[in-house]
Amino acid sequence: MRALVALLALVWMGEDAPAQAQVVRGNQVVVTANMIDRDASDVPHVSVIVRADFVLFSVALETGTRSLAERETELTRTFRTYTERADRSDDVDIEVGQPGNSAAVETATAKEIVQSRGQDRSGISVVLKMFVRPDDTFDAIRARAEKFVADAPLAGRVEAIVGDNQFLGLSDPKVHRTALLQAIADDTALLRTMFAAPDAPASLSLTGMESRVVSRPVGPLDMEIYIPYSMSLVSGVD
Repeated sequence: MRALVALLALVWMGEDAPAQAQVVRGNQVVVTANMIDRDASDVPHVSVIVRADFVLFSVALETGTRSLAERETELTRTFRTYTERADRSDDVDIEVGQPGNSAAVETATAKEIVQSRGQDRSGISVVLKMFVRPDDTFDAIRARAEKFVADAPLAGRVEAIVGDNQFLGLSDPKVHRTALLQAIADDTALLRTMFAAPDAPASLSLTGMESRVVSRPVGPLDMEIYIPYSMSLVSGVD
C-alpha cells in the first residue's frame, strides 16, 4: 500500500529549545524550522527579522520490489514524474539529497542516485523546495507540499515517505546585510550620543563585523538574522 506520512506542524518551544543548526550552501542559508528558537541569550542586541524565501520538505521515494532492475525502473519513472511536475510549477523545485545537502537534478541521472535501503529495498532522497508566496502561511505551504506528493503518480510499489522535519531558507542572505548593518550603525550612533560628555565623546568599537550573517527561525515563516559581533564602549560621561 502506498503510504503518505503526514507532515508535522511547527512546534513552538520555550527556553529549552535546542540551538538551531545553520547550513550554508552557495548563496543559500537553511535552518531547521520545527523547533522555533525563542531563547535570544546568544543573539546580539541588534538583529533583523525577515521572511523566509522557501521551505524545504524531505521525501524518500522507496520500493521493495524484489528485482533490483525493476526497483531502479520504478524509482526512475517516479523521479521523472516528480521533476516533470515541478518543471510545470512556479511554486516548487526538486533537488536530490537531504535539506541543506542537496544538489540540482541536472547533476545526476535518477539511476545514479538510487540508494540501497536494506535487503530488497531501494530508494531516492528528494527535497521539495516550496517557494513562499507574499500572503502565504506555513499551513498553506505545507498543504501545497502534501498535495504535490499525494497527486504524483507512483510507479510499481514505490512509496513516498515525507520526513518529519521542515527547513526554512533564504535564497541570498547577503541582500539583508545592508539593512542589518544600518541597524547596527544606528544603534552605535545612539550609544555614542547617549554616553558622550560635552567635552568628551564616547568611544565605541565593534569586532566581528566581518562575520557571515547567521539566522535562526523565530516564527512559522520568520527568520532572525544577525552578525555575532561584540562591542566595547568607553563612556565620555564622568
